[in-house]
Amino acid sequence: MKIIFMTIFLVSCLMLSAIEYKIDLLWDEFEGECNGFISGTIGSEFGFVNGAGSQEALEGKLISIGEGRTMEAKQSFIINSEDGYFTFWIKDKFTDDDLAQDPTLIARSKPVIKIYKGRNLVRQIKVPSQEGLTCKVFDLDVSTDEINEELKFYPKSRLIVGKVVNAVDGEALSDVNISITDYMRESRIFTTDEKGIFLFDVEIGEYTLGFSKEGFIGTTINTRMGADETPREVICAMSPEIKEFRIILTWGSIPKDLDAHLSGPNPEGGNFHIWYRNKILIAGKNFLDRDDTKRYGPETITIYKPAIGEYYYSVYDYTNRTKKKSKSLSRSNAVVQIYGMNRLLASFEVPEDIKGNCWHVFKINEIHEIIPINNIDVVLDERSIQ
Repeated sequence: MKIIFMTIFLVSCLMLSAIEYKIDLLWDEFEGECNGFISGTIGSEFGFVNGAGSQEALEGKLISIGEGRTMEAKQSFIINSEDGYFTFWIKDKFTDDDLAQDPTLIARSKPVIKIYKGRNLVRQIKVPSQEGLTCKVFDLDVSTDEINEELKFYPKSRLIVGKVVNAVDGEALSDVNISITDYMRESRIFTTDEKGIFLFDVEIGEYTLGFSKEGFIGTTINTRMGADETPREVICAMSPEIKEFRIILTWGSIPKDLDAHLSGPNPEGGNFHIWYRNKILIAGKNFLDRDDTKRYGPETITIYKPAIGEYYYSVYDYTNRTKKKSKSLSRSNAVVQIYGMNRLLASFEVPEDIKGNCWHVFKINEIHEIIPINNIDVVLDERSIQ
């Protein structure tokens, strides 16, 4: 009997030592029916599990233990990996069904999430009292042990939701016409409200969003509703009509602060390097129209008086400026769009799953051609960015 007991004990210890993270979701089952949900990527592989049943994904590195194994309302998850990026959600179990009509169900059930690293409790999150049937709780970067708490409620789960702003001043744009077209080429039309907000119910698939408003340059954004059926956020920064080069950076909820850098020839002689700490006037104009430090952007630079010579544009992850191994920049969903002559000239999406804090996006050569660079590396001193 002692031998059997010791064997069971040793196996249990080995299992616990192999577990990188364990996540518990607890709630008041007399007030609501919560369902935890984790989606994540390891390298180029994507997977997800929900807490209602026993499930595995990502070759067994992401596990849902399932319900019904305790006397309390509880779901447990295991992430057994040394790398990867994961997002934890809470959904009402009937969030996308007609049965779910009460937007207070999640908040009333008072969910609590406990995050363990090995045997240690590293974070406890209490979900606040807000309305919505889907709630994003946190992101976890396993490689750096960073937990980005971001409690955000949505009315449903299968949604594309976003905001349209003026790229120059960041103010919300109302009455923007938005068309959403699916892979069957069927379209719907929507108009932003006074806060610049728009929202579409969608099914799984690819979508193209088209944006138009008088006095602004029209643009399009491609997005998709994945098999994980979690809300997709879109930020659209529309440029007022302009003939000169205007460069617009937008990104997602992480990292908090990305900075746009532009270097090039000064019409009055010499060279310049513009970023938030070096807002110099060139030919009497401040090329940096807008600096954003609170997620999403936009950060906007306008070359009001092009000179002869080469311009270089880069994006620096100021939030993770000291972290050589961070992949936050490559996971930021950052997009850079270049406008000129009242049209979109080029667009770049940040390369995925690469360590580094500086994205060298493109250059403009002496005959004003846009030349892609599109690589990420590590820069420890932002003053050295070309």
